Amino acid sequence: MRQPISERKLQANRANAKRSTGPRTEPGKAASRKNALKHGILSRVVDLPSAVPEADLCSLELSRPVLPEVLGRDAAIKEISRIWAKLVRVVVFERDCIQRPDGLEQNGRLIDRYERMLTRQLHARIREQADLAGKH
Repeated sequence: MRQPISERKLQANRANAKRSTGPRTEPGKAASRKNALKHGILSRVVDLPSAVPEADLCSLELSRPVLPEVLGRDAAIKEISRIWAKLVRVVVFERDCIQRPDGLEQNGRLIDRYERMLTRQLHARIREQADLAGKH
């Protein structure tokens, strides 16, 4: 159990907190936005090195001309591409963890969870598009 702090310490903490306003410049604010970033797998906007290859779903070659039917909508392509990019980030993160001692031991469950979640999302979006294409 914590002991209560003294009144003097409390006053000093409050005075310091009033002076602590965080970053004031745009570069400082931009840098502090990334303070909690550990892997960026589920980030909506990611500023990572170019280790993540772009997925071009429109250039996929299939055995029959299904792509326009299944993925014809721009929104569907963007959503599937977004999920695919996150899966690629999981693989990149996993590869980085393998390089570090205890990396997979510390992050293995997280990697597995994200991979399963994103794979389910990807398959669900593809199935939805296939079902829509089958109705037309």
